[in-house]
Amino acid sequence: MIEFLSGSNIIMALVVLILTWVGIRFLTQVLDGIAERFVRQRLVIKRLIPVIKILGWAVATWFIIAGIFSPPMETVLAVSASVGIAVGFASQDILKNIFGGIMIILDKPFQVGDKIAVDGEYGEVVEIGLRSTRFVTDDDSMIVFPNGELMNKAVTNSNGGALDCQVVAELYLPGGTDTAAVIPVFREVAATSKYVYLGKPIAVHAYHETAGPRDLVKFRIKAYVYDIRQEFRFRSDMTERALQEARRHGWLSEPD
Repeated sequence: MIEFLSGSNIIMALVVLILTWVGIRFLTQVLDGIAERFVRQRLVIKRLIPVIKILGWAVATWFIIAGIFSPPMETVLAVSASVGIAVGFASQDILKNIFGGIMIILDKPFQVGDKIAVDGEYGEVVEIGLRSTRFVTDDDSMIVFPNGELMNKAVTNSNGGALDCQVVAELYLPGGTDTAAVIPVFREVAATSKYVYLGKPIAVHAYHETAGPRDLVKFRIKAYVYDIRQEFRFRSDMTERALQEARRHGWLSEPD
């Protein structure tokens, strides 16, 4: 039996792996708790988690190989070549996903906390692992994409690392509506919402459309929410309050 593969070394290696797993989970929970306490730094803190996971497992692997087993260099080269060939054939998808996860973390097309759209699914990225990326949709569905597959797909990023993101609410009013009167009212609706981020511009645009024989004006209210987690509440709030103003001003009925 090869000396460095003694029973005591194997037990020590298992202990290191277990301690690494427990340590990473503990740090992850601590960082999640800190992120929820400091809302404005939430995304920055959460983005440390994938880096900690990679560094933690990399250090543990290095310690097990170099510090516990300490095999001769000839053995390392021989085993690495054999294992590399075997793993290359048997685990192509796993390696592709791991490589994809590392590239996502390094290249940063999106990060934890970003709102992304992939294959018609839209939600907040909650975890970037070595094998897969998870994000949660508005109806609390967990979507899991293998990293290797995700690297080959078109990904739309709504906030690009920022805590805020643009939200658009749309309303249709009769074609004869006075747009010059509506636009400032709808802009005020967005500006007075409790979810709005006033550090970025608010815009209201009007477009002419038709629905069968009817002429309509589509209004798009574009503003930024202060926290991406409030995106859908903000859109609902703008829509409800804009409709209230439209009813109050009599804009929902066809002008004479």
